[in-house]
Amino acid sequence: MPVVYDPNIIKPWRKAAYRVIVLGFLAPLLVVKHRPTISGSENIPSPPFVVVANHLSNEDPPLVAVAMGCPIAFIAKQELYNVPILRSLILFLGAISIDRAKPDVSTFKAVKEVCRYGWSLGMFIEGTRSKTPGTLGVPYEGPAYFAWVLKAPIVPVGILGTDRAWGKAYVRIGKPLQPERDLEKTTWEIMKSLSELTGFAMPPPSLRPARPVLT
Repeated sequence: MPVVYDPNIIKPWRKAAYRVIVLGFLAPLLVVKHRPTISGSENIPSPPFVVVANHLSNEDPPLVAVAMGCPIAFIAKQELYNVPILRSLILFLGAISIDRAKPDVSTFKAVKEVCRYGWSLGMFIEGTRSKTPGTLGVPYEGPAYFAWVLKAPIVPVGILGTDRAWGKAYVRIGKPLQPERDLEKTTWEIMKSLSELTGFAMPPPSLRPARPVLT
């Protein structure tokens, strides 16, 4: 399956539409359902940057977008594009698909294009929703790689509570990290920050190093 990406998202009017949908429609829904508490907004740098969060539920992307308050193109697994309505929504909101087994060069081109026009990139370092409560999953090096290629700061975001239906959610925005050529080092610096923000345990040493496949 080829990379799915809508180049029209970089048009100026799409940024305005993004804000209308995220802040005018999704934000009120999330407030009603999860009553989110957002902290650390002072740590948000000027775009573009790479938002890297832990992952608990399908509501995490819009919640992160609401918390950051700026257009974010999320890297999304290709399977999500098989659902017609969901496909249309996430494309409109700037998602870029990726084949987790074999990342395509066109994914990197799309990421560079989106960020060149002032959008930021959103990624979930575990690649999927956490399987073990209270513990972060084994990370991928993709976020560290993209941040290094883009020369963009990494903003770690800890998410709590979205795995509970109608439970209160917390979004904790950490201090920006600067990417380094050593992707594994950067990856574990991100994980340490996410562990501190969420209180979740790091993956056990036996599961390290980070998985090299991008997601």
